[in-house]
Amino acid sequence: VRYLGFAPRTLHALVPQQGMLDINVSLMPVETRLATLVVRQSLLGRGIDVHSARSFPDRRSTIEGMRNDAMQTEPDMLRALAGGSVVIKPEASSGLYVRGGASDQVAYVIDNIPVFNPYHAAGLLSGLNPDALSAVTLSSSVPSPGDPGALSGTVIAETRAPGVRLETQGAMSTTHTRLTLDGPLGIGDAQFLVSIRTGFPSLTAPRHEQSYLRGGTGDRIVKLETPAFGGRLRVLRYDSEDEVNTAAVVDSAPKPDASTTRNSFSWSSRSMGAEWTRAFAATEVRALGWRASGDAGSVWAAAGGPLAMASARHDEGILFAATRMTARSKTMAGLRVERSRTAYRIGFEPDSAPDSRLNAVTTVATAFAQFETALNKYATVQAGSSLAEFQGKLYAGPRAQLQWKPYSSLSLTGSYARLYQFAQSLRNTESIAGNVFPADLFIGAGAQGVPVARSEQGVFAADYRPSGNMRVGFQGYQRSANNVLLVAPFSGEPFATGAFGVGRSTSRGLAVDASVTAPRFGIVASYGLQHVRYQSSGISYVPGHGATHLFQGGVMVYPTPSSSIRLGVTGSAGRRTTSVTGPFEWESCNLKDRGCEFGGSPRIDGETLGGSTLPVYARVDLGVRKQWQLAVGKHDAMIALFGAATNLFGRQNLLTFSRDPLTGTRAPIAMSPFAPLVVGMEWRF
Repeated sequence: VRYLGFAPRTLHALVPQQGMLDINVSLMPVETRLATLVVRQSLLGRGIDVHSARSFPDRRSTIEGMRNDAMQTEPDMLRALAGGSVVIKPEASSGLYVRGGASDQVAYVIDNIPVFNPYHAAGLLSGLNPDALSAVTLSSSVPSPGDPGALSGTVIAETRAPGVRLETQGAMSTTHTRLTLDGPLGIGDAQFLVSIRTGFPSLTAPRHEQSYLRGGTGDRIVKLETPAFGGRLRVLRYDSEDEVNTAAVVDSAPKPDASTTRNSFSWSSRSMGAEWTRAFAATEVRALGWRASGDAGSVWAAAGGPLAMASARHDEGILFAATRMTARSKTMAGLRVERSRTAYRIGFEPDSAPDSRLNAVTTVATAFAQFETALNKYATVQAGSSLAEFQGKLYAGPRAQLQWKPYSSLSLTGSYARLYQFAQSLRNTESIAGNVFPADLFIGAGAQGVPVARSEQGVFAADYRPSGNMRVGFQGYQRSANNVLLVAPFSGEPFATGAFGVGRSTSRGLAVDASVTAPRFGIVASYGLQHVRYQSSGISYVPGHGATHLFQGGVMVYPTPSSSIRLGVTGSAGRRTTSVTGPFEWESCNLKDRGCEFGGSPRIDGETLGGSTLPVYARVDLGVRKQWQLAVGKHDAMIALFGAATNLFGRQNLLTFSRDPLTGTRAPIAMSPFAPLVVGMEWRF
């Protein structure tokens, strides 16, 4: 007797000459091994993980795209947005520079709650744990009128939805350790997510060498979600802190009291808010309230003697908005009210000069509306405006975008936006100290000498997607900004120590992005051409982030389903720098040199801003990863090992020049050599 799924059975029966014989047969079930069926999909790499062309020329990346990014060994929210019109300085990251704008002209929100200075230093850039995120978006061509006021746009980080069971994931590497837990809270339908991350830039640094960076970094996210009042309530808390110190002088001999010869930097961020949403038929209403603060401080060996800097920003705000959707249109309207208290202080020690203080209370009420509709099956128009009231004056921020799809694979977009910003930074973005102190030092409009900044930009873009695994994007832009604070023409220190100026910036450029994926590999490439210039008080210069040509490219290959190889190329030409005065020692983070080095108190006093041309920057990095899938009880688990090496061909790239004040000779400051960059382990359960 044979039957599929059961063991066969043979019986011998003696049949009588008369009567009836009944035979009942029972079969034993057995497992049948079927042939292995391997199903592969194309990689969800950069540019391909977002299927909608509606987001271009803005940038968006999912966590899957970050993990499959050939340019990253460890996923980083901010690095995932870089390329083309979005610049991150190689090896010396100090924020995002979008279409030529300064780093303080980008606002940051987590689940719509504002956060300040979400940066780390010494090997880490983003201040957000990637394991806690589902996606990140840079809204820059036509930002929503309900977003925070920022000249270059808003980075919107979205935390991932907690699972239906308790899950954990994390990683441990030579740069940091992170851990994330999420799942049901055990009270009704409430869910939670907790994320903790700690960085240690001096983990492997020699203790007896003063030039190495010391300190620590960390960030935390706590989120609760629950049904409430017929809708959904979400509460989020974010904390981040960084404390680093560096050698104030270049001297190989250790000092008896090292604390007297070190520059210190610290910055922190705290945000807490709640958002409630509910849908009524075709209308969704949203209410949001938040408190956000950011503090920064430094003790710096300035040219005129030691000084202490302290900066603080504390914001409170509420937002009410309603969105109505129909088959052909979408309408949004709302009100945003926020109050920002900012303070900035410079204290000279000893009293070699009078202290400098600035304070402002900036209250802004903004009404906004936006309308989007399909003109026909080929064209869509979006138009909106914000109307902000500050100190009795109204600031109208119109914006519009027209999208035309002549073919299903091709989308053409033209947009215009006028944007305002009511708080600006007093950090000197041309100072080389920004490599270890990227924090923006905000002071609100209304303080003495601080105006409301304004920008206008036009963008034309084309997005071509001939298939689901291939994409080419092009954009050209023209941008100008007025009433922007500029510190570099008035101070050679890392931040304003007294006078600062108000100027303008202009930028224009084009950018091309391309992505191709297949089941076993993914290729990404981007090119940016830009011309950026800042002007103030008769001084005109190209900023350090204004390199003329920028290139990124990489390939990610999966030789087996559980292993990957990444090869990334980074290049830039037409880089400008402002030479520093005095001895300076620099080495970006790598394992060969056992950490990060920053020695001296470099300043740019007496130097021509952007007056030195740097040679072409070129670097090739290699990363490898191997993972194993395990069965732990009824659950699946994953463990992975990874590592990366930087500058495979050992090219000597330059960061800047250090000029001897006595002889006038310039010494080049080299960047990372060929070296192992990071090793680590990752897990999910």
